[in-house]
Order: sequence, then C-alpha cells, then structure tokens
Amino acid sequence: VHPGTGLPLSKKKGQHILHNVGIFNKMLEAAELRPYDSVYEVGCGTGELTVRLASNVPEGEVHTVDIEPRMVHETEQRLAAGGFRNLHATVGDVLKVPMPKRFDVCVSNLPYEISSPFIFRLLTRLSQGPAWRSAILLLQKEFANRLLAHPGDQDFSRLSINFRLFAKAAFVCDVKPGSFIPAPKVHSTVLRLEPRLPSPAVDFSEWDAMIRIVFSRRRKTLAKQMEQNYKIHCSLMGEKTENLNFPALVASILASEGMAKERSFAMDVDDLCTLLQAFNRRGIYFASVQGALGDTRGPLLLSGDDDSDESDSELGPHASLRRAALRQGA
Repeated sequence: VHPGTGLPLSKKKGQHILHNVGIFNKMLEAAELRPYDSVYEVGCGTGELTVRLASNVPEGEVHTVDIEPRMVHETEQRLAAGGFRNLHATVGDVLKVPMPKRFDVCVSNLPYEISSPFIFRLLTRLSQGPAWRSAILLLQKEFANRLLAHPGDQDFSRLSINFRLFAKAAFVCDVKPGSFIPAPKVHSTVLRLEPRLPSPAVDFSEWDAMIRIVFSRRRKTLAKQMEQNYKIHCSLMGEKTENLNFPALVASILASEGMAKERSFAMDVDDLCTLLQAFNRRGIYFASVQGALGDTRGPLLLSGDDDSDESDSELGPHASLRRAALRQGA
C-alpha cells in the first residue's frame, strides 16, 4: 500500500512508485523542459512527477498514460487541487494507446518488462510524425547498460548497434531499490535518449540481415561469416550464385575498407554502414532471415514472418528493430 495515498500496489503490474525527490529533480534537469513544451509521461503513479512536469511547462501540456484507473484518478485530483489545467490523462496500455499527436519530451517510469517494446515504439514515432527532442527513461540497470554500450564493451550486442542506428543514449543517474515503494529486487538507471536525425540512409531489412551475421560469431573475423548468407540471398531472389572465389572477394572488400582484421563487436554504426555500401557496390546483398545462420533446427524465415501483429509494411524498419530487441531477451 502506498503510504501517502493508501492505494494498494501490485508487484504483478510492476507498480513500484518512485518517491526519491532527488531522482525527480535529476530527471527534470535532464529533460531541459521549456515553458511551451508538450510532455508525454508514461506511468503517472500517484502524480509525484506529474505535478513537477506540469509546473515546468506552464504554457504547454502534459499527456500522461497509466494502465491503472486508480492511479490516473489520484493524479487528476492532485493536479486539479494544485490549480493545474494543463493535464491530459488517459487510462490504458501504453503499447496500444495512441501517442499524443505531438510531444517534445517523453518522461517514463513504466514497468521494466515493457521497456524494450516501448522504446522502439518511440523510435517508430520518428518515421510517423513530428520528431521528439528527448526521452528521459527509468530502466532496469542491466538493460540500460546494453543501450549505453559502446563498440568493444562487454555489453555491446546486436541490440546495441541497432539502437545506435536510430538514437543515442546518455547516462543520467543510477537509482537504488530503496527509492521506490515497494523496493524492487533490481537496480535502476535513468537515461536520456535523443533521436539520431537524419537516420543513416540504409535499407533496414538488409542492414539487420548483415548485423545478424556479423554478431552471430563475435570472436571470428568478418571474412568467415558472409558466404552462406550470400547463397541464401541468391536462392531467395531466384538467382544463380556466381562461380567466384567468395572468401577472396569478401577479403578484398574488407581490405579495401581497412576492415580485414576488424571484429564485429568493435565496429560502430558508421563503420558498418560503410561496410554494407562496400558490399553492395561489389554486388553482394544480404537476405533478412530469422535466427543465426547455420541453425538447422528449423526453417530460415524472411524477416516479418513471425507471430507479431505488426508487419514491416505497417511500421517500416522500426517494427523489425523492436522485434529484434525483444528476441535479444531485453
């Protein structure tokens, strides 16, 4: 039960209410709110942060969403009592409720189990409407570390590089379990996200196909990982494979780009974009398939042929990106 409001809290719903004023202040500082901003808050809880957001955008508005009707009602009452008239509150699932038509900043304290799909819904928004300026997100520390990871770091993965294709993350602060009611069993981190605009001019389906290969065997050099996907691509396109020394061709491309000795987990977005373009110039393209190449436990499927209710044609590359993150175990 929340001591300030008497509202019962459900751990099953991920209801851990942040009460540390110092963390609120750090989140607000990171948000760099302007008086006319439109703010999108996810997970209003009892309105502790909502009140502070509303006071920082006196000429703007705060759109808040929470799945728990009691929390929304408590927040509405709290802001009405404080004389605020710039709140728009919605009860619903943040992964299903439409986002505001426009928002400048997103501030989120949502259940950790939906952090990944929500972040990639944010990234999807970049291709569907006005770009947001920043997002201040409270995340489980382990997941935050993967978004913060740089090439060569232990936590750097396919999730990391796909995220970096569309956005960049900056550390704001760590949050101890005691900052919540009730205290969770994990530590948390606040990140500030900013969109990478414009996004690199790459076909995401092919980009992800190449990324799956180069991150499937982290300790092998790139030249040993390409030939099988080339054959799959030719098969899917109904083309014959050329009678060529494929390892030598790949090696020559890598050498010409100065990447012959590079390992995938040490390469950044710009390096990999350059590599993809170099392969394309030499007639090598990549088929987007699910699962690691060489896995014979099931059929190789085209990207998008999964159980998701959102097709690539509906959401473009960002839908694939979100599903890629989910499959990474985020």
